[in-house]
Amino acid sequence: MSQAKSLCVRKDTVEVELALDGHTPRRVTLFLAEHGGHGFEHQTVLDLLEQVEPFLPARDVETGVWEAFNARAVVWIGMSRQAMDEEAAPDELFEHRRRVRVSLAGGGSLEGEVLYSGPDGETRLVDYLNRRERIFRLWNGDRIFLVNKDSVVRIDENGHEG
Repeated sequence: MSQAKSLCVRKDTVEVELALDGHTPRRVTLFLAEHGGHGFEHQTVLDLLEQVEPFLPARDVETGVWEAFNARAVVWIGMSRQAMDEEAAPDELFEHRRRVRVSLAGGGSLEGEVLYSGPDGETRLVDYLNRRERIFRLWNGDRIFLVNKDSVVRIDENGHEG
């Protein structure tokens, strides 16, 4: 009987802070496909969270332990400014900016800015949040948070800029 040759897909790594439902946030390394499904585009953490497969591989930064976590259990993922620059498309421009406080189901909250664009008639923050994507981005200084909408209880607008 011959052994099947394992398929190796080249991956890039990114270190993030991972908050899972009911657990303390911790630093893990995530693995991104070097080339996404659309030509030679680089896969982003947001792409990874929005994909169909629920279990994602990671390695705990502190312990070095490998794991598979359920992406549906993610409350939020926090990334550095460097990772944020790689995550955002260079030509991405936003029409609206809203300063918000996000209250989470398990307690705790996040603060920052939601930047978004919308077609005519969909300029309210609630219209943006009601789009089909499971995750939205929250900018806070030199950090970006990818927040699971299912983990959000309430979002308070603290003022906004056009």
